[in-house]
Amino acid sequence: MTILKKRIDAYRLDKQAGLTLIESTIVLAIVSVIIAAVWTVSSVVYENARQYQANRQMQTSVQNIRQLYARVNQLTSLSDVTATLDAQAAFPVEMRLTQSTGSGVLNHPWASQTGGSVRVFNRTATTFGIVFSNLPKKACIGLATKLTGGEITNLTAVQINGAAATPPVTIVTGTARCNAAGDTNSIEWQFDIRA
Repeated sequence: MTILKKRIDAYRLDKQAGLTLIESTIVLAIVSVIIAAVWTVSSVVYENARQYQANRQMQTSVQNIRQLYARVNQLTSLSDVTATLDAQAAFPVEMRLTQSTGSGVLNHPWASQTGGSVRVFNRTATTFGIVFSNLPKKACIGLATKLTGGEITNLTAVQINGAAATPPVTIVTGTARCNAAGDTNSIEWQFDIRA
C-alpha cells in the first residue's frame, strides 16, 4: 500500500509542477491580445506623427516660398520650380532625399522615391502649387481634410487625383476623391504668393 501511495503522491506532485495545455493556451491567448493591442496603438501613433510632420512641412514650405516671392509682383516661370526653391532652402531639411541643398528631390513622410514625391509649380502669375504624390489612401484623406481647413492662408484651390475639390475638403469628399489603389494618390494645394 505504501508503494501505491508513494506513486500516487509522486503523480500528484508531477501534475501540479507545470501548466496544463489549457492553461498554456489561455496564457498565449492573453499575450497575443496584448501584443495586438500594442501593435494597433503604435501604428495609430506613428500615422498621427506622419500627419503632423506633413502638416508642419507644408506650412513651413508655404511660408518660406512666400518669403522668397515677397519681392515679386508676379511669377514669370510657369513651370516646375522645385529645384530652384530648394537651392534657396525653402523646404525643411527632412524632406530632402539627400542633405545637399538644391537637388530638388523632396519626399513627404509616406514616400522615399529616388525621383521625389513633392513638387512645386508656378501655376499662374500669382499662384503656386505644392503637389504630394504617391500617397496612401488614408494619408490622402487626412491631408486633404486637415490642410484645407484654413491652417494656411490664401489657399486658392485643391486638386485630388486631378479632380478639383472646394476647400475646406470634408471627409466625404476626401474619401470619394482619394480612391486610387495603393500608394498612388496625389494632392495639389494651390496658394496665392501673398500671405
